[in-house]
Amino acid sequence: MKTLTKICAAALLTAAPAWAQDADGDGMVTMEELVAQYPDVTGEMFASMDTDGDGALNEDEIAAAVEAGMLPS
Repeated sequence: MKTLTKICAAALLTAAPAWAQDADGDGMVTMEELVAQYPDVTGEMFASMDTDGDGALNEDEIAAAVEAGMLPS
């Protein structure tokens, strides 16, 4: 049972990796927050994920980036 709990917890933690990087808890992930977890993300990559151009990724933008394979799922 403990193993199953650990597996489920690991699955939940990897389900939405970018949200875990919302360091200030504002519901948005900035370039700085994303690069802290994914150092290979470039400004160009971030800009292509930031479809509304506001300088931060919202829930929909992160979901789209994961679906497009730009962020790990």
